[in-house]
Amino acid sequence: MAKTYNREKHFDIDYFRAKNLAFFDTLDFSSVSNEEIRQIATSGFPEIEFYQCIFKDLDLSGTEFHSKLRFTQCEFSGNTSFEKCIFHNHTSFMHSVFNGITNFNNIVYEKTLDFDRIHTKPAKGGYFYFRGDEVRVDADYDPHSISFGNAVFETEVSFLGNQFLGDSNFQDAVFKNKFWFTNVDFGLKTNIDVKFDCDGFKDIDKCYRILKDALMRKNYTLQSHAIERLEEQVRKKKLKTSDLEQKEPEHNKPSELLTTEEAAAYLKLKPNTLERWRSQYPHRLPFVKIGRTVKYRLEDLQAFISGNRQGS
Repeated sequence: MAKTYNREKHFDIDYFRAKNLAFFDTLDFSSVSNEEIRQIATSGFPEIEFYQCIFKDLDLSGTEFHSKLRFTQCEFSGNTSFEKCIFHNHTSFMHSVFNGITNFNNIVYEKTLDFDRIHTKPAKGGYFYFRGDEVRVDADYDPHSISFGNAVFETEVSFLGNQFLGDSNFQDAVFKNKFWFTNVDFGLKTNIDVKFDCDGFKDIDKCYRILKDALMRKNYTLQSHAIERLEEQVRKKKLKTSDLEQKEPEHNKPSELLTTEEAAAYLKLKPNTLERWRSQYPHRLPFVKIGRTVKYRLEDLQAFISGNRQGS
């Protein structure tokens, strides 16, 4: 269980200097201010690592990090923002979990940036932003590696406008929600062998098409063909659904049948009230007998409610 961070107890300057490493192990920073966490992360030690630490509503936007920085197996809850940060050294978020809205928009990384095995979970309103539409690289830009290997995205994710020009890795990344690679430029060193577990989401065919178009611009033929097959599956499913709706008019669809208990709950009555009506007032509410089983049609319950509406 994580201990609450205490600066006097856990920020041991002499020990950190001796080790050339500031290390924070299983600490809860939830009640620590963003400014204090920023001071820790920019304290100037060659390496700074947070291991199995907890953060809540962390906002370090616009910060320049010069140390080798690691957030290993950390938990980020609420809204997390590293927007427009500059990472001058190797930085890692390996195995970390992000709950809520996470913002890595328009960051600059001058060394390897590692998101291997991160997990974004669908907290209410969750989203993972990794846009790069405001970052422009010049002709002398030396592209650096970034990895999302084995990452699991349960939230919607956007990579809009990013330029993955170095050794970019999406090996076995899993998308369980919508993903947007709009206006993304993949370099020739990109490994984009991903997995999709997002069938059925609205507009998922657009996500496939946008990613396929981005890949085709760099001649990722095998990957493009694989996504085309997914597009075809979505198209066939839509056609099948449309055909069924056309072939089966509403009046031909079987009515939903409810038990006495379900019908009573629907009408906000007690089951024995319906049993008494069947015995004493059989015409008050229509019912269906299948052998000894009594059922109620949903449409009859709805008609009963409409017929007893006051002021109509």
